[in-house]
Amino acid sequence: MNLTVCKKICTECPFSKSSLRGWLGSHTLEGVLDAQQQEKLFSCHLQRKDGMTVDDIEQGDVKICRGFLVSASRSGITYGQDSETGSALGKLQQLVASEGMENTDTILSREEFEAHHGSLKLSRKINLPQDVLNRRLGYPDSK
Repeated sequence: MNLTVCKKICTECPFSKSSLRGWLGSHTLEGVLDAQQQEKLFSCHLQRKDGMTVDDIEQGDVKICRGFLVSASRSGITYGQDSETGSALGKLQQLVASEGMENTDTILSREEFEAHHGSLKLSRKINLPQDVLNRRLGYPDSK
């Protein structure tokens, strides 16, 4: 396994306190929380592509979300406990922590993530240009 991680946290990262409340793209709140707790791979939303497979993530072609790792650390989750995947995530988690590039106060802990994304019901549609919507959903630029 050759996991890679984003060099910085994306502006729109759902683990950022400045992210749009309630917006998780194609993910469910439970799915994201389970991935974090169960040492599953979680790729950056800007890295996702059509036809992407777990192999693409495991080979490092699609990067792991940096916010996902920092959020886990803020929540007291230490990867590397249960599996080969967990061990690989643990190495990335240690790398990210040693780099110290993030102000961790700007990243949601698991509890904050749940409140930020789970308590708001969107009552109106937000009109966005299709290219912005596609980028937020993790689709590559169509240019």
